[in-house]
Amino acid sequence: MFDDDIAAISTPPGEGGIAIVRLSGPEVIFKTASIFKPYSKDKDLVMQPGYTMQLGWLLDSAGGIIDEVLVSIMKAPHSYTGEDVIEINCHGGTLPARRCLQAVLGQGIRLAEPGEFTRRAFLNGRIDVNQAEAVIEIIRAKSDKALELAVKQLHGHNSRQIMNLEEQLLAVIAQVQASIDFPDEVGDLDDEEFVKQLQEIQDHIDAILLAAERAEVYRQGFNIAIIGKPNVGKSSLLNALLKKNRAIVTDIPGTTRDVIEEYLTIDGIPVKLVDTAGIRFTEDTVEKLGVKRSEEVLDSADLVIWMLDFASGITEEDMNIFHKVAEKERIVLVNKEDLEANI
Repeated sequence: MFDDDIAAISTPPGEGGIAIVRLSGPEVIFKTASIFKPYSKDKDLVMQPGYTMQLGWLLDSAGGIIDEVLVSIMKAPHSYTGEDVIEINCHGGTLPARRCLQAVLGQGIRLAEPGEFTRRAFLNGRIDVNQAEAVIEIIRAKSDKALELAVKQLHGHNSRQIMNLEEQLLAVIAQVQASIDFPDEVGDLDDEEFVKQLQEIQDHIDAILLAAERAEVYRQGFNIAIIGKPNVGKSSLLNALLKKNRAIVTDIPGTTRDVIEEYLTIDGIPVKLVDTAGIRFTEDTVEKLGVKRSEEVLDSADLVIWMLDFASGITEEDMNIFHKVAEKERIVLVNKEDLEANI
């Protein structure tokens, strides 16, 4: 347990219905009580049981009212950090939350460092490393599937798998050690059974690693770049996939001069879809910058949709692009098949 108290605003900045100032530490209940005036005078904050809430006024150092607040009390060890925790629910907005925090810090409570509440939860044995990582994954989840996986991790799914592996390995080590130290009592190891046990452990590890790789796709998402020469239909494809007119479409080559990024979810996977400027040699300074950015997007893409013009056939510009996408995972899409073919 830590001997100091910490506090921070736990909600995002900006206007909203409520904001929350969170406190954690051995003295937070007493220190909050000194600047909190409950509506019910007979309900001292210090005497209230855990998992209760009190409505009242938060006061500044001069006894002036800062805001009407709802104070949540969570007592150790049954809290997020494993310590006494107070959450002050004030009205949303930057100013009310900041003034509430200032009042709290004036009671000898220090400002928490980024991630310190979760660090205390880990160091106090409230959560393990896997669960600590799951907290940030829940916050950053970009799809329902990513959130589902993160919640399972927070609930201890990954931790239980690792603990199971540890138990299996310790059992194997114990068998080996016993056969060495007490050969007469234990006898020789059954080589076939020993290899079978190790193979089962290896298969279990492989399955966990494979699941982790798949989960990473749901967490990090997938970058898809739409690449092609000018006026091949890249922006039209982007609009069709998004089912809205996101990019300007004209019959003038070079309309798109910068990358356009949009996000969508495909089978639970968050996808960043990038429409790029047509790749070609140009003397136009602005278009040249757009082409350079397109090539940078191409380099970082997980998948490339390379678009060809059915009507114009394979051109020198297409061959130049081919050399750039040759080593990438790609889908070749031939557009304008309704026009006269030269391909």
